[in-house]
Amino acid sequence: MGGLRLAGVLRLIGGVLSALLVLVALDTPGYALLLGAGGIVGLVIGGLLIWRPAVHVIRWSNIAGVAWLAAFGWLTVTNLDKPAGEVISGLILAAFGVVGALLAQIRRGRLANAA
Repeated sequence: MGGLRLAGVLRLIGGVLSALLVLVALDTPGYALLLGAGGIVGLVIGGLLIWRPAVHVIRWSNIAGVAWLAAFGWLTVTNLDKPAGEVISGLILAAFGVVGALLAQIRRGRLANAA
């Protein structure tokens, strides 16, 4: 169960960082919407992985991980001409979400065997 908690913590960190970056991106509505949605998804899935781990939560984590990679990968690629801070923030957000999803998937078998 420890691996799922770590995956949940990574998701929570990604969600909090995403939500905090909304304050910086308020002048760009598209980015603010993406960051706000990422924050909500990260917080919800992270909380579920920590407090209510289940196979269906891991499935949603995987789906969100693919969407997270696509969204924040796109954000990073479109910001390559921007200052380094914007590029790095997109990379960090993508890393937290994707690593959290991968870790949850790796630990999925252990949860299924315990049930």
